[in-house]
Amino acid sequence: MKRKLNGLNRSWIASGVALAATGAGASTALAAAKICWEAEATGTMQKPLRKVMGSGNKPYSGKGYLEIPWDKNESKGKGQAVYTFNVKTAGVYTVWARTYWANGCGNSIGVVVNGGTPITLGEDGTYDKWHWVGGGARVRLKAGANKLILKNKETGVSVDQFYLTQDADYTPTGIRKTTS
Repeated sequence: MKRKLNGLNRSWIASGVALAATGAGASTALAAAKICWEAEATGTMQKPLRKVMGSGNKPYSGKGYLEIPWDKNESKGKGQAVYTFNVKTAGVYTVWARTYWANGCGNSIGVVVNGGTPITLGEDGTYDKWHWVGGGARVRLKAGANKLILKNKETGVSVDQFYLTQDADYTPTGIRKTTS
């Protein structure tokens, strides 16, 4: 598919990796690699995390979402979900999660990518609606299989999607199309 953007002609493949770019500034305008998946598509999961499938009052993507139920933070720090995903292009990616905070006592999640340092996403004041958190979280991914672990930092949290991109200036909005 080709599209014109800022006077540049770009050729893209479905994964979002640019094959070619021509025109003024083409060397800096290549499309960034990206990957998006559903949070309920976890390989393994430990309680208190649970999948909420085909129901609920929250407008989610896919077939459901992952929830860390509100319990006054009694199970704070317990449980995790593990995701294995493939990346075609190695490099530094920004990590985003589409989240729903029930209240101010539960407004963050932890993620660990490829055994690296734990990263906190969230700690914002947007409650009772789906929204994207992350942006400042940058991780190095290798070509091929990578692992992301969602850690329970606080209860009263729901996670709908994960989105990783090489475009550090991009902020996702709404429901994103999954790539895996």
